[in-house]
Amino acid sequence: MNSQYPLPIEEFRSYLEADQSEKVIESFQQLLTLYELQQARLEALLDTVNEAVCIIDESDKVVVWNHHAELLYGIAADEIIGRPIEGFFSNLMLTKVMKERRTVHEQYHTPCPDTHVLINARPVKLSGQVIGGVCAERDITEVVQLNQKLSQTHQEVQTLKQEIDKIHSQSDSFSTVYGHSAAIREAVSIARRVAATAVPVLLRGESGTGKELFARAIHDASQFTGPFIAINCGAISPNLFESELFGYQPGAFTGADRKGKVGLLEQANGGTLLLDELGDMPKDMQVKLLRVLQDKSFYRVGGSKAIHIDVRIIAATHRNLEEMIKNGEFREDLYYRLNVVAVSLPSLRDRLDDIPELVHKGVLHYGTIHNKKISKVNPALMASFIQYPWPGNIRELFNVLERLVILADSDQLGIDNLPATFCQLDFPMESIDPCAMEGSLLEKTISLEKEVIAKVLAEFHFNKAAAAKKLGIPRSTLYYKMQKLGLECQ
Repeated sequence: MNSQYPLPIEEFRSYLEADQSEKVIESFQQLLTLYELQQARLEALLDTVNEAVCIIDESDKVVVWNHHAELLYGIAADEIIGRPIEGFFSNLMLTKVMKERRTVHEQYHTPCPDTHVLINARPVKLSGQVIGGVCAERDITEVVQLNQKLSQTHQEVQTLKQEIDKIHSQSDSFSTVYGHSAAIREAVSIARRVAATAVPVLLRGESGTGKELFARAIHDASQFTGPFIAINCGAISPNLFESELFGYQPGAFTGADRKGKVGLLEQANGGTLLLDELGDMPKDMQVKLLRVLQDKSFYRVGGSKAIHIDVRIIAATHRNLEEMIKNGEFREDLYYRLNVVAVSLPSLRDRLDDIPELVHKGVLHYGTIHNKKISKVNPALMASFIQYPWPGNIRELFNVLERLVILADSDQLGIDNLPATFCQLDFPMESIDPCAMEGSLLEKTISLEKEVIAKVLAEFHFNKAAAAKKLGIPRSTLYYKMQKLGLECQ
């Protein structure tokens, strides 16, 4: 440690030696020895701590500058001690601490360009008066620079990922539709072909089968470059439906926005409008939508000027429109206008062979979102998934997967945190050993499926009807699985 002290030690020692009082000399010698001992300890302490330590006096001159301060700032002690500290740094925290009579703790500070520290500083007081200041600074420059590089790298990775996703999306808009069952392959095949046209599309399927996902894929693969706009016909009040769909002119009705409003049809111009839950559309709006499809134009509420549009209409429903037509609840002419090409999306019950892949994708997705590393699925859990009827389809499956990932306390998903709806399942899985299965998560689930089906077939002596009933799948699906998994038909 290097320092400058105001006490003239040698002169004081000479004075003591000249004094005639032995008692006084002895007392002062003891004090001097104690002082020198404390000074030695302080020097050792300051050179031991892994921080840059600086002490200044009341005139802001440096009186202590330890070895770590020399290393951090590249300033030798004999260059700075005895001189005002302002002459060496453009941004000072220590002098501010003295003037403001405050203490700072672990505060981020940049005393000079490209040097980053965490500073602890406080004023030095004697009899209530500030006689200087002391600070200890921990160098975090490398940490800050590394963090900056990591942030920059993260941004570059995100940009690259967006570019890759964009390229991937352009090359295959249906890449987010998972599964390879015959039913889903047929749906994707039809959707791909109709995407290249401008005709309306009717997506049919139970709730949770992925109708909006299909609609977005069709839009992305189409010639339409405008936005994708979705409207849930069952979520809008009948009184507001017309103004939401067509928009309105300023002052069209009481409570209307003074600037007017652009409707969803106009917003979707040049793109795609998804009419989700089509069966819930009010009857009077069905007539007006039919006119839009015929004329390719419409009028805002309160408007007198026709607005021409070029919009791809995709409708989606889980309801039986044919039955609704018979009951007078849906217009037959609108049905034929929208049902140019229909795409039927299978329920999850009709594509059980896709469950392993869907589980694999879902676990990866939610594991990334919730920062969980899940590498295994308990075979008992997969058996439950295969048996469960999935009334909510893929939406319910992914909901359950997210729940299980969040609550997982290891790298394996188990059955402990399944919702209560699974508690009634009865499935022969006692002899399945998850540790005996090797390979990727997808390979494990396929292996499990084969083992489970083989066990049930053996249980019913290869009676396909009984086995299919036990498994809760159609007999045709069982035949398909047996062929796919290489199970011998007897």
